[in-house]
Amino acid sequence: MPFLVSCLRHEVTWSTTIYGLELFQSGQLLRAGETTIDSEIKYFLGWKGPDTGSFANIRQELDEEITSDGTSSAVLEHLGGNANVGTGKGVVEELGQLGHYEFMSLEGFNLSGYYEPQFISVKLMNCAMPKWPLLLELEKTAKSEEEAIRCEEELREVCRQFQFESRLVREEPPTLLYDALFSPGSG
Repeated sequence: MPFLVSCLRHEVTWSTTIYGLELFQSGQLLRAGETTIDSEIKYFLGWKGPDTGSFANIRQELDEEITSDGTSSAVLEHLGGNANVGTGKGVVEELGQLGHYEFMSLEGFNLSGYYEPQFISVKLMNCAMPKWPLLLELEKTAKSEEEAIRCEEELREVCRQFQFESRLVREEPPTLLYDALFSPGSG
């Protein structure tokens, strides 16, 4: 898609570990990850609620950087844990205390940016996924459910406009990996 080349300006190497199999199976996503941007390593913790969208993924999300000690965690607080565990190691230990253990991980390389004509965050993800190792993510962020529904319609129109409908993948990489690893017939 040549029209996107000029907006893909940021290179990010990442690895993500998925925690809490029961949460995952209920449609939620709990992950801890590491990113490297321009030789700078940062650590993150994130939680996503179940998908409520009909065309695009609409999910409540909490994402936070946990690189520095002493950061209070909204994700741990949301999960009913101690929000003030300090380090990345403390976060992982607290996830275990809450019964959320690592069960899957993935890594990859992204090119990301912002496509101004459509007000869309764009991410070209290169990840060793069995079925689709290269994915293009188009994303809009909303502050309310009403705004999210409006954004979903805008994304639907963009997909129509650029004829992406036949290539649309709604599943996020952790779901694609889980299906490849654990679904019947996956080997």
